[in-house]
Amino acid sequence: MRNTSWIAATLKSSVALSALFSSTLISSANETELDDIIVIANRTETEAGKVGSTTHVVTEEDLKNDGATFVSEYLTKLPGISFSQNGGAGKQSSLRMRGMSNYYTKVLVDGIDISDPSSPQVEARLEHMLLNDVERIEILKGSQSALYGGQAVAGVINIITKRAEAGTVNHTATIEGGSYGTVNASYGLKAATDRADIAINTQRFHTDGFSAVSPKGRPSDEDGYENKTFSAKGSVDVTEELNLYFAARGLHGTTEYDGSTSPAANNKVKAEQYFGKIGANYIWLDERMTTDASIQFSDLTREYSSGYTAKGNRVKFELLNDLDVSDSFRLNFGGDWSREKVKGQTKDIGVIGGFLQAQWNPTDPLNVSGAIRLDHHNAYGYYLTGRGTISYQVLDGTRLRSSLGNGFRAPSSYELYDSFSGNPNFEPETSVSYDIGVDQNLFNDKLRLSASYFHILTEDLIINDPVTYKYEQIDGLSRSQGVELSANWAALDNLSFNGAYTYTWAVGPDKKRLRRVPLHDVNLGFTYKPWEPLALSVNANYVYGLKDLNDSKEPIKLDDFVLVNAKAAYQYTENLTFHVRGENLLDQDYERIKDYQTPGLSVYAGLTASF
Repeated sequence: MRNTSWIAATLKSSVALSALFSSTLISSANETELDDIIVIANRTETEAGKVGSTTHVVTEEDLKNDGATFVSEYLTKLPGISFSQNGGAGKQSSLRMRGMSNYYTKVLVDGIDISDPSSPQVEARLEHMLLNDVERIEILKGSQSALYGGQAVAGVINIITKRAEAGTVNHTATIEGGSYGTVNASYGLKAATDRADIAINTQRFHTDGFSAVSPKGRPSDEDGYENKTFSAKGSVDVTEELNLYFAARGLHGTTEYDGSTSPAANNKVKAEQYFGKIGANYIWLDERMTTDASIQFSDLTREYSSGYTAKGNRVKFELLNDLDVSDSFRLNFGGDWSREKVKGQTKDIGVIGGFLQAQWNPTDPLNVSGAIRLDHHNAYGYYLTGRGTISYQVLDGTRLRSSLGNGFRAPSSYELYDSFSGNPNFEPETSVSYDIGVDQNLFNDKLRLSASYFHILTEDLIINDPVTYKYEQIDGLSRSQGVELSANWAALDNLSFNGAYTYTWAVGPDKKRLRRVPLHDVNLGFTYKPWEPLALSVNANYVYGLKDLNDSKEPIKLDDFVLVNAKAAYQYTENLTFHVRGENLLDQDYERIKDYQTPGLSVYAGLTASF
């Protein structure tokens, strides 16, 4: 059981979505290969060729070749995902999936929900999520509330940290420095026996930064950022059937930010985040059934220099079961209970829910799944969601797939009960989404192509009015639809190309395009190894059609831009690698948010030692 115990325990618990480590891992810019085993789509091990939803997997090799520092930096290179930030590193950010804002995507780290209950709209604060301890990322797109509850309207992201292979002990140290007084350092320890494993990682990131808000002739200062992150996870096989596991994560971050009227204001926000999870995984009924029980907690605090403090915590229990009824039929079922508590609010948010999913494989090419979930929210009562998927392998290397589901997002504690901005009469937002796609592998799987069309309808949208700064609920339908294309070509053993294109038409009930969603988003890249110790990677990103609001709160179009990043890595010895990388090599002067500056030409160098 040791080889899969931690993976199975993590993935089958809570809303964990990672994949088993199959012999073939895939490129980040593409949907999963047909022969992979994944868990993200159905909360249980499933061949990728039997999945109807759109999924992506990012491997450790992908992350190493790219050189990105933060999770959000890398994810924007995938089709259907965009990103905006109020300045440089550590500033408030939003990751959009298929045109939907950050608070429509559920984000987990080692199966732990890392969203902040005290946020005005509950969302994961990915501006603090470094990549040094990340081994794998899985993305599931479309409304997934039937499997994962509220907030999973646009999709789900699960981030898996590093883990040791059985019988190994490994130390890894990395340090990098460069532009804007940036230093990024980390140390990790991984060790495992046949029955137990442990992984510990510490990270520290510092940058002097730059003025986030455009000075416009006024005095400005540098807006720095400091991040200290600790993570750990482990598991032990008590018996052949029983595995115990844990995961923990802590963060201390300090961000300097500009005032609303002065780019030279000396403002700071201190963020503290603590997450933990423990659980047990038991295999029984002649190994046909797996039961997982877990409890997780989170505690997040943001303390502003103005004196305002936001604090929220969450406790969640979960029980999950997988049952192989026959070779062609599988059931997944379970339930969970969670409570969110926010400082200053008199009422807690409590949700209890249960789900049932059936997977049917009547013939080898055809796979069908259906799921239903019932949630009870202490402010709104019951809500029913469902999801169906179908996947059909037409020919060898050709797969058609489609999924349909509905979802909901309950208003946050802030939206409901804040004395200035909130409204206790808000109703949950509801959504329906579907996608249809085709995956094609050619030339002995050296060329992989994928195309998807998606459509998401959201009713009773809750937004913050940019004039009054109060939340309001808008009658009518909001719509996000578009096309995602991706390609990966292993041209030679030492040369590969990848590309991704997304067209997104996202509008509100007034038929006006939503802010900060690119109309066209293109990513092109290649990796080349001219000889064994040297690896070169280049990525170019073209963004067209961004809109935002000007000083008069009227919509305007932001300038289009092209970003080019590159990395060169040289493996000096088996245990020592040097690298240099550059960002925004064309030194583009661009904005993702009106009047918020972005990094110019930046150069970084570093080394990684393992022993």
